[in-house]
Amino acid sequence: MGLISNLLVGIIHLVFVAMDVFLLMIIIKLVYQRWEPIWLKQIIKVVEPLMDFILNYFREIMVKIAGKRYSEKTLWLLIIFCLSLVRLMCGL
Repeated sequence: MGLISNLLVGIIHLVFVAMDVFLLMIIIKLVYQRWEPIWLKQIIKVVEPLMDFILNYFREIMVKIAGKRYSEKTLWLLIIFCLSLVRLMCGL
């Protein structure tokens, strides 16, 4: 029984790490869109396809829920809010 619970705790920790990395990617993208530092260009090129996929998926969900389309920056803000909410709920 100890092995299964430890495996479950390890998976939960990996999910939290993935959420933190994704949040960092969002922040990097928003900084690049605002100030366009040259040294972030390569990082943006690498993570752009994954972030576009996630943004389009979240956009479809929001259209089904709210019935209207939001701008890209509003969607990123909603994604950050949802990630923070999940983080707080699981941390309690």
